[in-house]
Amino acid sequence: MDSSVRELSGGERQGIAIGRAMHFNSELIVLDEPTGALAVKEVRKVLDFVRRIKQSGRACVYIEHNLANVHQVADRMIVLDRGEIVAEIRPADMTVADLTEFLINLQQHR
Repeated sequence: MDSSVRELSGGERQGIAIGRAMHFNSELIVLDEPTGALAVKEVRKVLDFVRRIKQSGRACVYIEHNLANVHQVADRMIVLDRGEIVAEIRPADMTVADLTEFLINLQQHR
């Protein structure tokens, strides 16, 4: 079935954008809050696209405030505060709950 982009869901639109970047052999794909305002089903599609980017050997900068989403797909997480790198964390080294607590403590001490 052929559909125009405007008829697609938010997750499908994100998929098209990511697919285009992959088709044109982009070495780096930057996703800024790609799951904002998407339904759970659509979020899953976007996260699957991110996994495919990784499997293809391309680099992906994934900017997201949803820590659970980041934790699922990241090889490493960089925490920025006002443009300054304040932490670099491997998901295997910290649970989502620990990461949340770390960020809360970081915010309280700034």
